[in-house]
Parts: sequence; C-alpha cells; structure tokens
Amino acid sequence: MGFVSTYAFAEEPASAETQPADEAKAEQPVPVAPVAIAVEPAPAAVVQADKPKVGDITTHGYFRGGFGASVNQKGRMTCFQLNLGGILSKYRLGNECEVWAEMEFTRVMYVGEDGVVANIHFMPVAYIPTTYIGYTPTGVTSSDQGAFATGATVAFPNLYADIKGISWLSGGTAWLGTRYYKRESVYISDFFYWNPSGVGAGIEDINVANIFDWSSDVVKDLKFSYGAFAVDGQPTGSPSLPQQYGLGIRNDFQLRGFRPWSGADFQLGFQYIADWSGSTDSDGNPAVTHGGWGATFQFVQDLLGGNNKVALQYGRGGGTGFGTLSRFYYPDFSLNYDTSEWRFRALDVITIQPLDWFGMQANVVWQHDKNSTPSAGDWVSAGTRLAFGFVEHAKALLEFGHDQLWAANGSGNRQLTKVTGALAIAGSKGFWGRPELRAFYTWAMWDKAAAGSSVDSGKLYTYPDPNTGVYKLSGSTAGLQAEAIW
Repeated sequence: MGFVSTYAFAEEPASAETQPADEAKAEQPVPVAPVAIAVEPAPAAVVQADKPKVGDITTHGYFRGGFGASVNQKGRMTCFQLNLGGILSKYRLGNECEVWAEMEFTRVMYVGEDGVVANIHFMPVAYIPTTYIGYTPTGVTSSDQGAFATGATVAFPNLYADIKGISWLSGGTAWLGTRYYKRESVYISDFFYWNPSGVGAGIEDINVANIFDWSSDVVKDLKFSYGAFAVDGQPTGSPSLPQQYGLGIRNDFQLRGFRPWSGADFQLGFQYIADWSGSTDSDGNPAVTHGGWGATFQFVQDLLGGNNKVALQYGRGGGTGFGTLSRFYYPDFSLNYDTSEWRFRALDVITIQPLDWFGMQANVVWQHDKNSTPSAGDWVSAGTRLAFGFVEHAKALLEFGHDQLWAANGSGNRQLTKVTGALAIAGSKGFWGRPELRAFYTWAMWDKAAAGSSVDSGKLYTYPDPNTGVYKLSGSTAGLQAEAIW
C-alpha cells in the first residue's frame, strides 16, 4: 500500500507525505511495478543526485471529485455506509459524495555543508460535500450576502518543520508541527486503522543498527521513532469545542524494519496517553478524565508485485481508536473514555500486481468493542477491488464490499453490501495507475435495521415510504468521478 502518511481522514484518501479514506485518507502508495523479464543491464554512467538548494520546492498530492445521481430513487447522488457502532469505513469506488483535494508543498529552508537539510511542509486541503447542499460552480467556503454556502471547508493537516541529516541522530529526522504521521490504511475502504497523526513533535526513523553497529541483514533497516502529541478533551457546547482545561499527552513509539527473511518487515507500535486535565462538567464539578494505551503489531510481506499486511491491535481507554477519525478532523484519541473500555482488531489487506494488466486489493477486518456505545459489539468487513487494464490508458474496475455489525446490546445485527462496476480512462494500466477518469454504476442492499440508522448520506433511503410504511432495502447510483495521486 505504500500510502502510510497522507490519504485524507476517515473517509477521504490523503496525499502522500512520505504515503487514497474524510474524513479524509497515508503515505502515498508507491505505484506497483509489473513483473518484468530479467535482462542483462547495459553499462551505465553513475549519476550523482543534485544536492538540494535553499528555495527548492517539491509537491505531491491527491484529488478526487465528480458528480452523480440516484437511479431508482431520483435525486442527487447519495453514498452508502453502515452508520453504527463506530464503523468508520465504506467501500469507496462509486461511493464518495464530495470533492476532496490535497496539495503538499515542501520547501528547503536550510542546507548545511555537513549534509543537514531543513524543510517546511505545508498542505492545504479543500473539502466540498455534494450530498446535502448540492453542486456549485464556485465552491465557496462561506456565505456571501446571505446566500447559502456549500458546506465547503479548507484545512491544513500538514504544517510542520523538520531537520534531516544530523549525524548524532543516526539518520533520524527531528520535526515539530501538525502532520499526517506514519498512517496505514485500507485504500479501497478508506479505513485508517493505524493513524497516529496530530499536533506534536518528535524524532522519527532513527537507525538503531547504526547506533549499535549491527551489520546483520535482519536488523540493518531497524528504525525507531518517537512522537509526543497533544490530546484534547471531549468537545462540548455549541459550537462543539474542547475545554481549555482538557489536555493529554499521547506518547507514540514505533519500531519498524525487522526483516528476518527477504521481503518481510515486522513492525511494532505503542501509544500511551497521559492525562493532564483539569476539566469540569456542566455544573462546574471536576470532570472525570482518563488516559489510555494501545498497541499495534503489523507484519508486511512483499508479494506478487505488491504486499500483504496483517495487523493486530489492542487498546484501552483513549487508546482504543488508533487514530481513526470519529469526527471530522477530530481524532478519536480522547480523555473521556473509561479505562474499562477496550477494543481488539485484526485485519489483513493484500495489494498485488501479478500482471501488467491485472491488479487488485482485498481486505478482511474483524473488530470487537467493549465500551459504553449502545451499538458496540462485533464488526466484520470484507471486500475487494479488481483492476483490468486490457488496453493502454483504459481500465475496467469491479469492487465488492460487505459490512456487518452484531450489536452487544441485543438490538440485532445490521448489514450492508455494495457492488460497483466502472470503466476508466487512465494514465497507466496498473492498479495504482493514475489519474483515472471513471464512469460508474453502484448498487447496494441492506437490511431493515440498517435502513433505520441512516444507511445513505443523502437519506433518500433512510425513511420508510410515507404511504406504505415500508423501508426500501436497496438502491443504486451512477455518475462520473476523477481520481489523481502524484
């Protein structure tokens, strides 16, 4: 997947910071190269990379946008998602009702004779929802002379400085600011299962092998990262804002690069949230706040021109969220979860490109929640996207996704299945070949329990027929969409 650090939030993909999810989405996926026939390389001259210069600017980013219509329930396009129990993903192809764009600029600020380089990173993000308010030719972000705005927003999730190449940091990079940080996601469902982003500071990618003079191939790429991030209390009031007295410090530790065999990478993460809060409740009494902790184990294996990722996660209190967004641009790290609450998650996501004309991603997620949310329980998600590039600069895409929730409070199980087919004009054949200009058709079906819990963003199917009282249990949309990653 390679997009470990930049696809947007919970439902939007983000651009690549060093790696589409909304809500937003990890480091930009590295395009998977097709399997090639080995040939003897011709002699080539060694070309030295240009030394960076003060004022150099590089860019990368992500974009998606388009429009569509509801087919059997006429109206604007609506998007289908099981909206219960903290389920924060949806299968994305032909199922995104917004325009989302990220553009990151990195400018070199300092270059030392000893190889030290300092940079400033700035990423403006534009988000324009189309489900509720509709389409506009201007995309305004605020009302003008009493006219309604589109609901569009502008945000800056990456705004930080870093310094690289300091000899006594053993290859590490010191940084400070707000950033997408080492994010891991399932691209096809825009699910950021490991997302320690936030406002903070730290030193990342310290080469442990260099410190201890280890030369073994197993540990020569072993790197340690530490970051300290601010955590707010739970937002309250109107507008909904956290109290000034609410503060926690999330300490994030990561160790990556343990390679016991070729193509393997064992990765460990641990987060501890220390409570430093003097918050009060609505009556002025001291509010009960807590810290929390969480741990992640991930194994990555190179496979068929891509890789397979297996992750196990366990957390308690505020450490149960692992950074998946539960509110727009508001991570689910919190001081208001009781330490008795816990979450266990296991997932497998495989992304492969075995042939130059065929690529795919598939995933399965199982999550168990024990918390105060009435609909908490067990969530299972499984899906796949297939990309067939039979002709240069054209693709056929097929995506299937299923989500199911078993609520712990006995309110029954809820399920949603979505299937999308699309044809695309594309930059290249591969699964990650972008841009893609798509024409799609999406069909979804769900049960009555899901229908009563806002199964679609535009709520065209949420309420029963006023004449018969019968819920609609399926729907379809069609439209056009562009997606670009660079």
